[in-house]
Amino acid sequence: MVNKLSLLICILLLPFIFTLDSSNSSANASMKTPSVGLAAAEAGNIALLDGMVAMAPASYSKPLILKRQLRSSVLNFAHPDTLPYLSFDPAMLNAMYEQGNYLRRPDVKNYPVKGISRAEMLKTVELLQQCQILQPDALLDRFDFYQVKTDLKNDQVRITGYYTPIIQASRTRSSEFTVPILRRPDHVPSPAAITAGALEGQGLELAWLRSKKELANAQLQGSCWVEYPDGKREHFGFGGSVKGHGGKYVFFTKVDEKVLGAGFFPLTAGYSVAVDPRFIPLGATLLAELPDMDPSGNLKGYTYRILFAQDRGGAILTTKRLDLYSGIGQKGLQEAWKINGFGRLWLLLPKQ
Repeated sequence: MVNKLSLLICILLLPFIFTLDSSNSSANASMKTPSVGLAAAEAGNIALLDGMVAMAPASYSKPLILKRQLRSSVLNFAHPDTLPYLSFDPAMLNAMYEQGNYLRRPDVKNYPVKGISRAEMLKTVELLQQCQILQPDALLDRFDFYQVKTDLKNDQVRITGYYTPIIQASRTRSSEFTVPILRRPDHVPSPAAITAGALEGQGLELAWLRSKKELANAQLQGSCWVEYPDGKREHFGFGGSVKGHGGKYVFFTKVDEKVLGAGFFPLTAGYSVAVDPRFIPLGATLLAELPDMDPSGNLKGYTYRILFAQDRGGAILTTKRLDLYSGIGQKGLQEAWKINGFGRLWLLLPKQ
Protein backbone atom coordinates (compact mmCIF):
# COMPACT_ATOMS: atom_id res chain seq x y z
CA MET A 1 0.00 0.00 0.00
CA VAL A 2 2.84 2.40 0.91
CA ASN A 3 4.69 1.57 -2.30
CA LYS A 4 1.61 2.32 -4.37
CA LEU A 5 1.05 5.60 -2.55
CA SER A 6 4.70 6.61 -3.06
CA LEU A 7 4.48 5.74 -6.74
CA LEU A 8 1.35 7.88 -7.14
CA ILE A 9 3.02 10.85 -5.40
CA CYS A 10 6.05 10.51 -7.67
CA ILE A 11 3.88 10.50 -10.75
CA LEU A 12 2.08 13.65 -9.61
CA LEU A 13 5.33 15.46 -8.77
CA LEU A 14 7.20 14.34 -11.87
CA PRO A 15 6.10 17.25 -14.15
CA PHE A 16 7.13 19.83 -11.57
CA ILE A 17 10.49 18.14 -10.96
CA PHE A 18 11.05 17.84 -14.68
CA THR A 19 10.22 21.50 -15.21
CA LEU A 20 12.54 22.62 -12.40
CA ASP A 21 15.35 20.42 -13.65
CA SER A 22 14.81 21.60 -17.17
CA SER A 23 14.98 25.23 -16.02
CA ASN A 24 18.23 24.64 -14.08
CA SER A 25 19.79 22.77 -16.96
CA SER A 26 18.74 25.47 -19.33
CA ALA A 27 20.22 28.18 -17.09
CA ASN A 28 23.55 26.34 -16.69
CA ALA A 29 23.77 25.49 -20.34
CA SER A 30 22.90 28.98 -21.41
CA MET A 31 26.19 30.25 -20.01
CA LYS A 32 28.06 27.84 -22.27
CA THR A 33 26.00 26.96 -25.32
CA PRO A 34 22.68 28.83 -25.54
CA SER A 35 21.43 26.81 -28.52
CA VAL A 36 21.70 23.50 -26.62
CA GLY A 37 19.88 24.96 -23.59
CA LEU A 38 17.06 26.23 -25.81
CA ALA A 39 16.69 22.86 -27.48
CA ALA A 40 16.53 21.10 -24.11
CA ALA A 41 13.89 23.53 -22.82
CA GLU A 42 11.80 23.10 -25.95
CA ALA A 43 12.06 19.31 -25.68
CA GLY A 44 10.96 19.46 -22.06
CA ASN A 45 8.04 21.74 -22.87
CA ILE A 46 6.92 19.52 -25.75
CA ALA A 47 7.01 16.44 -23.52
CA LEU A 48 5.05 18.25 -20.83
CA LEU A 49 2.49 19.55 -23.33
CA ASP A 50 2.07 16.06 -24.78
CA GLY A 51 1.24 14.77 -21.34
CA MET A 52 -1.20 17.60 -20.64
CA VAL A 53 -2.95 17.20 -24.02
CA ALA A 54 -3.38 13.51 -23.37
CA MET A 55 -5.20 14.26 -20.11
CA ALA A 56 -7.13 17.39 -21.22
CA PRO A 57 -10.61 17.16 -22.81
CA ALA A 58 -10.89 17.97 -26.53
CA SER A 59 -11.60 21.62 -27.35
CA TYR A 60 -13.51 22.96 -30.36
CA SER A 61 -13.17 26.40 -31.88
CA LYS A 62 -16.50 28.10 -32.55
CA PRO A 63 -16.74 29.43 -36.13
CA LEU A 64 -17.24 33.17 -36.57
CA ILE A 65 -20.73 33.89 -37.89
CA LEU A 66 -21.29 37.31 -39.40
CA LYS A 67 -24.95 38.19 -39.07
CA ARG A 68 -26.44 40.57 -41.63
CA GLN A 69 -27.33 43.91 -40.12
CA LEU A 70 -30.53 44.60 -42.05
CA ARG A 71 -33.13 47.17 -41.12
CA SER A 72 -35.59 45.29 -38.95
CA SER A 73 -38.24 47.88 -39.74
CA VAL A 74 -37.99 47.01 -43.44
CA LEU A 75 -36.99 43.33 -43.72
CA ASN A 76 -37.92 40.35 -41.60
CA PHE A 77 -36.07 37.01 -41.88
CA ALA A 78 -38.90 34.66 -42.91
CA HIS A 79 -39.30 31.99 -45.57
CA PRO A 80 -42.47 31.95 -47.69
CA ASP A 81 -45.11 29.59 -46.37
CA THR A 82 -45.84 28.61 -49.98
CA LEU A 83 -43.09 28.11 -52.53
CA PRO A 84 -44.07 26.37 -55.78
CA TYR A 85 -41.88 25.27 -58.68
CA LEU A 86 -40.74 28.20 -60.81
CA SER A 87 -39.40 28.03 -64.34
CA PHE A 88 -36.99 30.03 -66.43
CA ASP A 89 -38.04 31.69 -69.65
CA PRO A 90 -36.05 33.83 -72.12
CA ALA A 91 -37.37 37.08 -70.62
CA MET A 92 -36.26 36.09 -67.11
CA LEU A 93 -32.82 35.09 -68.38
CA ASN A 94 -32.52 38.48 -70.10
CA ALA A 95 -33.50 40.32 -66.92
CA MET A 96 -30.91 38.33 -64.92
CA TYR A 97 -28.24 39.11 -67.52
CA GLU A 98 -28.92 42.87 -67.26
CA GLN A 99 -28.98 42.60 -63.45
CA GLY A 100 -25.53 41.01 -63.41
CA ASN A 101 -24.13 43.61 -65.81
CA TYR A 102 -25.34 46.42 -63.58
CA LEU A 103 -23.96 44.92 -60.37
CA ARG A 104 -20.52 44.47 -61.95
CA ARG A 105 -20.26 48.19 -62.71
CA PRO A 106 -17.57 49.92 -60.64
CA ASP A 107 -19.79 52.96 -60.00
CA VAL A 108 -22.39 50.95 -58.06
CA LYS A 109 -22.09 51.54 -54.32
CA ASN A 110 -20.79 48.62 -52.27
CA TYR A 111 -23.64 49.08 -49.78
CA PRO A 112 -26.48 50.94 -51.55
CA VAL A 113 -28.78 50.12 -48.60
CA LYS A 114 -27.70 49.35 -45.05
CA GLY A 115 -26.86 45.66 -44.63
CA ILE A 116 -27.32 44.80 -48.33
CA SER A 117 -24.09 44.67 -50.31
CA ARG A 118 -23.50 44.79 -54.02
CA ALA A 119 -21.38 41.61 -53.74
CA GLU A 120 -24.22 39.65 -52.15
CA MET A 121 -26.76 40.87 -54.70
CA LEU A 122 -24.42 39.79 -57.51
CA LYS A 123 -23.91 36.40 -55.85
CA THR A 124 -27.69 35.99 -55.71
CA VAL A 125 -27.95 36.47 -59.47
CA GLU A 126 -25.07 34.06 -60.11
CA LEU A 127 -26.65 31.39 -57.90
CA LEU A 128 -29.93 31.77 -59.79
CA GLN A 129 -28.14 31.40 -63.11
CA GLN A 130 -26.64 28.12 -61.91
CA CYS A 131 -30.08 26.61 -61.25
CA GLN A 132 -31.63 24.54 -64.01
CA ILE A 133 -35.10 24.43 -62.47
CA LEU A 134 -36.22 26.72 -59.69
CA GLN A 135 -37.60 24.01 -57.45
CA PRO A 136 -38.43 24.91 -53.83
CA ASP A 137 -35.60 22.85 -52.31
CA ALA A 138 -33.02 24.52 -54.57
CA LEU A 139 -34.21 27.98 -53.56
CA LEU A 140 -34.32 27.19 -49.86
CA ASP A 141 -30.84 25.61 -49.99
CA ARG A 142 -29.26 28.58 -51.74
CA PHE A 143 -31.00 31.65 -50.36
CA ASP A 144 -32.12 33.41 -47.23
CA PHE A 145 -35.53 35.06 -47.59
CA TYR A 146 -36.43 38.40 -46.01
CA GLN A 147 -40.06 39.45 -46.15
CA VAL A 148 -40.58 43.11 -46.96
CA LYS A 149 -42.48 44.75 -44.11
CA THR A 150 -45.25 47.30 -44.60
CA ASP A 151 -47.97 48.72 -42.39
CA LEU A 152 -50.61 47.02 -44.55
CA LYS A 153 -52.48 43.86 -43.58
CA ASN A 154 -50.20 40.79 -43.42
CA ASP A 155 -47.33 43.02 -44.61
CA GLN A 156 -48.77 43.00 -48.10
CA VAL A 157 -47.51 45.29 -50.85
CA ARG A 158 -49.72 46.98 -53.41
CA ILE A 159 -48.55 45.71 -56.81
CA THR A 160 -49.41 47.71 -59.92
CA GLY A 161 -48.25 47.73 -63.54
CA TYR A 162 -46.73 50.41 -65.72
CA TYR A 163 -45.79 50.58 -69.40
CA THR A 164 -44.28 52.74 -72.11
CA PRO A 165 -47.01 54.54 -74.11
CA ILE A 166 -46.78 55.35 -77.81
CA ILE A 167 -48.20 58.84 -78.38
CA GLN A 168 -48.97 60.66 -81.60
CA ALA A 169 -46.90 63.84 -81.79
CA SER A 170 -45.60 66.63 -83.97
CA ARG A 171 -42.13 68.10 -84.28
CA THR A 172 -43.60 71.60 -84.39
CA ARG A 173 -46.46 73.35 -82.68
CA SER A 174 -49.77 73.47 -84.54
CA SER A 175 -53.44 74.02 -83.83
CA GLU A 176 -53.75 70.27 -83.20
CA PHE A 177 -50.53 69.71 -81.22
CA THR A 178 -50.28 72.38 -78.52
CA VAL A 179 -48.79 70.66 -75.45
CA PRO A 180 -44.96 70.48 -75.27
CA ILE A 181 -42.75 67.69 -73.94
CA LEU A 182 -39.95 69.63 -72.27
CA ARG A 183 -36.35 68.88 -71.38
CA ARG A 184 -35.04 70.18 -68.07
CA PRO A 185 -33.69 73.75 -68.07
CA ASP A 186 -30.76 75.01 -66.04
CA HIS A 187 -33.05 77.09 -63.82
CA VAL A 188 -36.29 75.32 -62.94
CA PRO A 189 -39.39 77.25 -61.86
CA SER A 190 -42.27 75.74 -59.89
CA PRO A 191 -44.64 73.22 -61.51
CA ALA A 192 -47.42 75.80 -61.45
CA ALA A 193 -45.24 78.33 -63.29
CA ILE A 194 -44.22 75.75 -65.90
CA THR A 195 -47.85 74.86 -66.55
CA ALA A 196 -48.61 78.58 -66.93
CA GLY A 197 -45.95 78.87 -69.66
CA ALA A 198 -42.86 80.09 -67.79
CA LEU A 199 -40.52 78.03 -70.04
CA GLU A 200 -42.05 79.02 -73.39
CA GLY A 201 -39.68 80.36 -76.03
CA GLN A 202 -36.52 78.83 -74.52
CA GLY A 203 -36.12 76.06 -77.10
CA LEU A 204 -36.75 73.27 -74.57
CA GLU A 205 -39.50 71.55 -76.57
CA LEU A 206 -38.67 67.97 -77.64
CA ALA A 207 -42.04 67.38 -79.32
CA TRP A 208 -45.67 68.51 -79.20
CA LEU A 209 -48.65 66.45 -78.06
CA ARG A 210 -52.38 66.82 -78.52
CA SER A 211 -53.44 67.00 -74.87
CA LYS A 212 -52.32 67.54 -71.31
CA LYS A 213 -53.82 64.13 -70.50
CA GLU A 214 -51.35 62.42 -72.84
CA LEU A 215 -48.47 64.38 -71.30
CA ALA A 216 -49.63 63.48 -67.78
CA ASN A 217 -49.73 59.78 -68.73
CA ALA A 218 -46.20 59.94 -70.16
CA GLN A 219 -45.01 61.67 -66.99
CA LEU A 220 -46.72 59.07 -64.82
CA GLN A 221 -45.12 56.15 -66.73
CA GLY A 222 -41.71 57.84 -66.73
CA SER A 223 -40.99 57.41 -70.45
CA CYS A 224 -42.76 57.36 -73.80
CA TRP A 225 -42.39 56.80 -77.50
CA VAL A 226 -43.70 59.56 -79.76
CA GLU A 227 -44.78 58.81 -83.32
CA TYR A 228 -44.75 61.56 -85.92
CA PRO A 229 -47.08 61.88 -88.96
CA ASP A 230 -44.38 60.44 -91.25
CA GLY A 231 -44.29 57.24 -89.14
CA LYS A 232 -40.92 57.86 -87.52
CA ARG A 233 -40.61 57.46 -83.76
CA GLU A 234 -38.45 58.89 -81.00
CA HIS A 235 -37.97 57.57 -77.48
CA PHE A 236 -37.98 59.95 -74.53
CA GLY A 237 -36.88 58.85 -71.08
CA PHE A 238 -37.07 60.39 -67.63
CA GLY A 239 -35.13 63.65 -67.58
CA GLY A 240 -35.65 64.84 -64.03
CA SER A 241 -38.48 66.40 -62.09
CA VAL A 242 -39.36 69.32 -59.85
CA LYS A 243 -41.76 69.46 -56.91
CA GLY A 244 -43.33 72.54 -55.40
CA HIS A 245 -46.29 74.83 -55.85
CA GLY A 246 -48.57 73.13 -58.32
CA GLY A 247 -47.48 69.56 -57.52
CA LYS A 248 -44.83 67.80 -59.58
CA TYR A 249 -43.57 68.26 -63.13
CA VAL A 250 -41.55 65.62 -65.02
CA PHE A 251 -39.06 66.48 -67.76
CA PHE A 252 -37.81 64.18 -70.52
CA THR A 253 -34.64 63.52 -72.45
CA LYS A 254 -34.03 61.76 -75.74
CA VAL A 255 -32.71 58.21 -75.24
CA ASP A 256 -31.89 55.22 -77.42
CA GLU A 257 -34.34 52.51 -78.45
CA LYS A 258 -34.06 50.52 -75.24
CA VAL A 259 -36.44 51.34 -72.41
CA LEU A 260 -34.10 52.05 -69.52
CA GLY A 261 -35.02 51.81 -65.87
CA ALA A 262 -33.42 54.39 -63.56
CA GLY A 263 -31.07 55.24 -66.43
CA PHE A 264 -29.21 51.92 -66.13
CA PHE A 265 -31.29 48.86 -67.05
CA PRO A 266 -32.95 47.86 -70.30
CA LEU A 267 -36.30 46.91 -68.75
CA THR A 268 -37.80 43.46 -69.29
CA ALA A 269 -41.58 43.20 -69.43
CA GLY A 270 -42.92 40.95 -66.68
CA TYR A 271 -39.69 40.88 -64.65
CA SER A 272 -38.38 44.43 -64.08
CA VAL A 273 -39.92 46.30 -61.15
CA ALA A 274 -39.75 49.84 -59.84
CA VAL A 275 -38.96 50.21 -56.12
CA ASP A 276 -38.08 52.89 -53.63
CA PRO A 277 -34.26 52.50 -53.61
CA ARG A 278 -34.02 53.97 -50.12
CA PHE A 279 -35.34 50.66 -48.81
CA ILE A 280 -34.87 48.09 -51.59
CA PRO A 281 -31.70 48.72 -53.62
CA LEU A 282 -31.49 48.67 -57.38
CA GLY A 283 -30.01 45.29 -58.27
CA ALA A 284 -31.98 43.37 -55.63
CA THR A 285 -33.61 40.04 -56.50
CA LEU A 286 -37.14 39.55 -55.21
CA LEU A 287 -39.77 36.84 -54.93
CA ALA A 288 -43.27 38.24 -55.40
CA GLU A 289 -46.68 36.84 -54.57
CA LEU A 290 -48.57 38.33 -57.52
CA PRO A 291 -52.36 38.65 -57.24
CA ASP A 292 -54.25 36.82 -60.00
CA MET A 293 -57.36 38.86 -60.74
CA ASP A 294 -60.38 38.03 -62.91
CA PRO A 295 -61.79 40.56 -65.43
CA SER A 296 -64.12 41.91 -62.75
CA GLY A 297 -61.25 42.64 -60.39
CA ASN A 298 -61.87 39.75 -58.01
CA LEU A 299 -58.93 37.84 -56.57
CA LYS A 300 -58.65 34.29 -57.94
CA GLY A 301 -55.39 33.38 -56.22
CA TYR A 302 -51.67 34.08 -56.41
CA THR A 303 -48.80 33.30 -58.72
CA TYR A 304 -45.14 33.43 -57.65
CA ARG A 305 -42.38 35.00 -59.73
CA ILE A 306 -38.76 36.05 -59.37
CA LEU A 307 -38.50 39.79 -60.08
CA PHE A 308 -35.60 42.23 -60.37
CA ALA A 309 -35.42 45.73 -58.88
CA GLN A 310 -34.36 47.76 -61.91
CA ASP A 311 -36.28 51.03 -61.80
CA ARG A 312 -37.54 53.74 -59.50
CA GLY A 313 -40.72 55.81 -59.72
CA GLY A 314 -42.06 59.02 -58.28
CA ALA A 315 -45.18 57.22 -57.02
CA ILE A 316 -43.20 54.33 -55.49
CA LEU A 317 -42.61 55.53 -51.95
CA THR A 318 -41.59 53.39 -48.95
CA THR A 319 -42.17 49.64 -49.20
CA LYS A 320 -45.95 49.67 -49.64
CA ARG A 321 -45.90 49.86 -53.44
CA LEU A 322 -44.27 47.86 -56.23
CA ASP A 323 -44.61 48.66 -59.95
CA LEU A 324 -44.15 45.84 -62.49
CA TYR A 325 -43.05 46.87 -65.99
CA SER A 326 -45.47 45.48 -68.56
CA GLY A 327 -44.18 46.46 -72.00
CA ILE A 328 -44.68 48.99 -74.80
CA GLY A 329 -47.77 50.43 -76.45
CA GLN A 330 -51.27 48.98 -76.38
CA LYS A 331 -50.10 45.49 -75.44
CA GLY A 332 -48.13 46.89 -72.51
CA LEU A 333 -51.18 48.89 -71.39
CA GLN A 334 -53.40 45.80 -71.49
CA GLU A 335 -50.90 43.84 -69.38
CA ALA A 336 -50.54 46.73 -66.93
CA TRP A 337 -54.31 46.85 -66.45
CA LYS A 338 -54.25 43.25 -65.25
CA ILE A 339 -51.87 44.08 -62.39
CA ASN A 340 -53.51 45.86 -59.52
CA GLY A 341 -53.76 44.09 -56.19
CA PHE A 342 -51.99 43.15 -53.00
CA GLY A 343 -49.41 40.43 -52.36
CA ARG A 344 -46.35 39.71 -50.28
CA LEU A 345 -42.74 40.31 -51.25
CA TRP A 346 -39.42 38.75 -50.22
CA LEU A 347 -35.84 39.85 -50.87
CA LEU A 348 -33.36 37.04 -51.66
CA LEU A 349 -29.73 36.95 -50.51
CA PRO A 350 -27.20 34.06 -50.46
CA LYS A 351 -27.69 31.70 -47.54
CA GLN A 352 -25.33 32.35 -44.65
